[in-house]
Amino acid sequence: MFKLVALTVLLAISGTQAFWSACPGVLAPTSITSDVCSGSSCSVTLGQDFTAEATVVFTQAHARLDTRITVFVLGVGINIPQDAPHDNICNSLYRDGVLAGCPTVPGAAHVWRINLTVTTNTPTVNNARVRFEGLENGVPQVCADVTATIA
Repeated sequence: MFKLVALTVLLAISGTQAFWSACPGVLAPTSITSDVCSGSSCSVTLGQDFTAEATVVFTQAHARLDTRITVFVLGVGINIPQDAPHDNICNSLYRDGVLAGCPTVPGAAHVWRINLTVTTNTPTVNNARVRFEGLENGVPQVCADVTATIA
């Protein structure tokens, strides 16, 4: 259900025209990559499978990181709930190519691998801001904003 939003948040390139940005005051991934992103935005199609990788170097250990995805349409945030196992990013955290999960290791690079299908129930938007957050006890611990078109 609405897993497209999670995928759009995990989209970016590490070049000079990266289309993702850090959220103010919260740890950001060091890179986000996906085949559906270029220039200043990402483009996904309903029914499409999406894969992405976000690299994060946490500053402290986390036992669980709940996923919160928010799509902003005309300035209004719409939270998109995530089904298991995507409701906890620990289920997809890798270190050195091996599924490591949580607790996270401070100072170590973690790669969050995501593989989702953009369901036909996902709303279509053009150049919307999509925010991905990993929350511990309701407090954002990692966050990125991405500009995405969902068609």
